[in-house]
Amino acid sequence: MRFGISFASHLKALEVLPEAEKLGYDVAWFYDTPAVNSDPFVVMALATQVTKTMELGLGVAIPHLRMPHVLATAIGTLNILAPKRILLGFGTGFTGALSIGTKPTPWAVLADHLEVTRAWMAGEQVDMTVKGVKRPVRHLHPDRGYINTTDVVPIYVSAVGPKGIEVAGNLADGLWTLSVDRRPDPELLGAVIAEARALATPRGVSMPSALITAVAVQGADEPIDSDRLRSFIGPWVTTYFHSMHAFFAEDGPSTRDTWKQSSQLAAEGASPALEEAAQAYFKEIIMNLPQDAPWITQHTGHSTFVRPEEEKFITGDLINLLGMVGPAEQLIEEIHQLELAGLSEIVWQVVPGHEEEVTRFGKEVIAPYRALYG
Repeated sequence: MRFGISFASHLKALEVLPEAEKLGYDVAWFYDTPAVNSDPFVVMALATQVTKTMELGLGVAIPHLRMPHVLATAIGTLNILAPKRILLGFGTGFTGALSIGTKPTPWAVLADHLEVTRAWMAGEQVDMTVKGVKRPVRHLHPDRGYINTTDVVPIYVSAVGPKGIEVAGNLADGLWTLSVDRRPDPELLGAVIAEARALATPRGVSMPSALITAVAVQGADEPIDSDRLRSFIGPWVTTYFHSMHAFFAEDGPSTRDTWKQSSQLAAEGASPALEEAAQAYFKEIIMNLPQDAPWITQHTGHSTFVRPEEEKFITGDLINLLGMVGPAEQLIEEIHQLELAGLSEIVWQVVPGHEEEVTRFGKEVIAPYRALYG
């Protein structure tokens, strides 16, 4: 099992990474959400200078944020600074899209973007659509050291549903997925991984899989809703609500009727406890958002802190439902069951102000896990 951490890209990550590397973390992923975080390429470039062995991944690139050759040149430059240590993730648009009021990218567009990016990073000529016209393009000077085309950058695709899994299985080098509305379930996760791997096998790709979730070591006699756990896991809980109640500027002027419809559709299939919380969140938070550009308020604090009006929704039940929280021994066993189900890598989010959790998890989970299971 590989162990990773993810950051809402911030320069504070640079203070954590050297220690994380010593503790045995294999990879650090950096969110690409311009409306929420710092620039991930700047942070990753600096991260290459404070680490020696950790892999560094962009998790995840969203096609509408950058043209594929712009993304490919940025990643190819990072690949000069840390050859064989750079990873690239693609997604249709989670926070990076929702936080600016736009819809996720269609999967067909993502697939095209991925293939152009891969070819560009390899120094190959490829057809790219520019201003509605396809034309052959390539990086003109890879041989002069502007990008590293020698060391292949593995490409992951972030997927949960069937369309995304199909794209990942047919095109990607790895799968990046989320537990979304429940504690990670080995059976459900195993089925997703198996499906992606079955598609990838004919290409000769082993399809490593990474799960991003929230993980916290619970102290002895510490209640599940302690101040520490509420603060640490809270942003993961509210992230679920932020994404579930989505707003899109291209749908035209928002109305409270469309907000209600969107909320009900998003809550479909959720557990009773989560559905009840979602409906309460809708009534108390969503219905009080500004009518103009509601996504600005809605995503304030996303992945980083809980807004005061959201505090009441950080309950012990939801902490336990949406994240992996428990004593170290319990977490070790849960992670082992996920590994047996086919998971290659577990990644948890480092919340600003809780950087000390990197050390705690490393000492209490990673070290004993590897002593037990290698």
